[in-house]
Amino acid sequence: MKYAIRFFLVLVAITSSSFVLAAGHMSEDQQGVWKTVTDSWADETAENGKWPSEYVHEDAHSWGATWPAPRDSDSIASWSRFNDESGGTAKYELFPMTVTVAGDTAVVYYGVVSVRTNYEDKRERSSEGLIETLVRTDAGWKFIGLTSFEMGSD
Repeated sequence: MKYAIRFFLVLVAITSSSFVLAAGHMSEDQQGVWKTVTDSWADETAENGKWPSEYVHEDAHSWGATWPAPRDSDSIASWSRFNDESGGTAKYELFPMTVTVAGDTAVVYYGVVSVRTNYEDKRERSSEGLIETLVRTDAGWKFIGLTSFEMGSD
């Protein structure tokens, strides 16, 4: 029962936040940050070599539910290549919640539902919450802090 209530609350939060962001209430900076996020997902799933090299700052660190400790940009790149060789993302959908920009730093909260094909060609569906920090560089917005947590899988 507590999972049903938690799922309902997350669904309401995602839905209401998505309406605000989708309605175009974002500043130009917020739109630029969100475009970087969506473009990074498109390039990662296309496996065209742009993720993570064109999106992740060299000083970045990432930590998610399946990692015992934060990992650096070299580890992000290495595991991304391994994941590309071992399977791929069949489908995903992003649910923006908030994009906050303060000077040259941005923090983005969003959810994702994805279906990946694993090394055995079996599909795995998951829902994650993501909190990502980006910094403005001469080359555009770059991820410097990435974290995620699992909200459910089946």
